[in-house]
Amino acid sequence: MAYIYMDESWDLNYNSTYWSKFFVVTFLITKNDKDMKIIMKSLHSWMKWKWIKMKWTFFHSTKEDKTSVKRLLDLLSRRDIKIVSIIVNKSQSSNKFTYNKHDLYNRIVSYLLQQCEKRDFLINTNIKFIASRRETNKNLNQNFINTINNSHSNLSKIDILIKSPKEECWLEIADAVCHAIYKKYEENNFVLYSVIKNKIVLEKFYENQNFWL
Repeated sequence: MAYIYMDESWDLNYNSTYWSKFFVVTFLITKNDKDMKIIMKSLHSWMKWKWIKMKWTFFHSTKEDKTSVKRLLDLLSRRDIKIVSIIVNKSQSSNKFTYNKHDLYNRIVSYLLQQCEKRDFLINTNIKFIASRRETNKNLNQNFINTINNSHSNLSKIDILIKSPKEECWLEIADAVCHAIYKKYEENNFVLYSVIKNKIVLEKFYENQNFWL
């Protein structure tokens, strides 16, 4: 059994006051879902020793102390995991485009899964795919599940779940990984990225406008 925990950074909208240049989707892949307990227990013990309190009800990389995020990634880098990610350059598109951001999101995630099909680390194994919840609308979530189910041909059975980080602690870790990759592209900040760089097996940068049409 392989577990894929998925998270994304920011959104696909444009905003008059601020919008991100890049949209990042990241898969954290492991075959041992019990590692999460070891990682989070070690992190919480370290934070208690450092007198650092969590600022959120769950570990959220954009809210927590940056030394804690780096510590979490360091603990993760010692485990047997793989990271795959796609980075879409939003600045290459025009904000005049009319597009359905939900369909676009589904397409990007499906594309990344298809790229994983070309690698051998997901072949001949059942997959549990856990995505971080970004929508509360049941129809949108079902469309996402349907799109993912229809996007693969060579992989074994995929069980798709949509959960919040409160429900699935691995998503807290996936959030930290996605945050590190996002910082690299959006801010040219490699501090967090360098910690998990050796665990990245696929980092796909995409700037073609086809994703936006």
